[in-house]
Amino acid sequence: MADVFAVASKEFSDIVRSKRFIILIVIFGLIMTIAMAAIYIQVIQAMSSLPEVPMPQAFLGMMALILSSTLSSFAPVMGVALGCDTISGEREKGTLKLVLAQPVYRDTVINGKFLAAISAVSLATLITSLASVGISIIIIGVTPTAGEAIRMALFLLFSVLFTMTYYGISTFFSTILKKTSQSVILSIVMWAVFTFVISIVASLIALTIAPPYIPGQPLDEESMGRYTAIVEAISSITPNYHFSKIGQYLLSPYTPTAPQEEASIMSSLMYAGPNIVVLVTVTALVFIFSYITFTRQEVR
Repeated sequence: MADVFAVASKEFSDIVRSKRFIILIVIFGLIMTIAMAAIYIQVIQAMSSLPEVPMPQAFLGMMALILSSTLSSFAPVMGVALGCDTISGEREKGTLKLVLAQPVYRDTVINGKFLAAISAVSLATLITSLASVGISIIIIGVTPTAGEAIRMALFLLFSVLFTMTYYGISTFFSTILKKTSQSVILSIVMWAVFTFVISIVASLIALTIAPPYIPGQPLDEESMGRYTAIVEAISSITPNYHFSKIGQYLLSPYTPTAPQEEASIMSSLMYAGPNIVVLVTVTALVFIFSYITFTRQEVR
């Protein structure tokens, strides 16, 4: 176990000192700042046009869309960027052969890399999110309640898990492929398929099977329900879908069945339970595949 922490400590130091990691944090922070500024401008414009409308008091309501949309887009990018050269990069530089020539087990190396990645991703998410929330409190003047803070903290925890899903996928490609360029290409293709292609295909299939609206006829809620069910069923094969559902349940204080009824944090976690299980399972599987592949392959 001590060897694992030693490897993780070195890997973590290399990650946080790399230009790639610093650039990712800066970009993430800028995106969050721009998104908050846009919402702040919208609030100010609404107040100027309707002076009798007070400043919104629901902090979570203002931050939920920012956190959910930003992390849904940025988390996979961070996972791919950190995992695309985990093994292939060291193989190309020749350092992997030197490391394995030492009295270090292969499982120690791969476990240390994953532990370092979790630590680095957690640090990046914590720094940027806390900075963004702090700026929001200062500029907008709305302080989150204890319940809202817990909900955001839980969502950030699952954001780290979501990032590690893509890190695991990218690491798997980095393990089975000899060149980092190939790993990058396949990781980006997988990200694009999960993020864009499947959602488009799901909509097209749903439109063919159960069109929600037929010209000349009134809108049918039952048809809309079937259309939505088909889209969600197809989209559920992607980790992005399950992360978005987790954000939907955690960042909304209301129950999905009764929009006017507030849900407790435990109730929100129960609603998100199946999505959490899927995301944990996918992350564990890609780690296991990477682990088995790395420990059995020949390093030259």
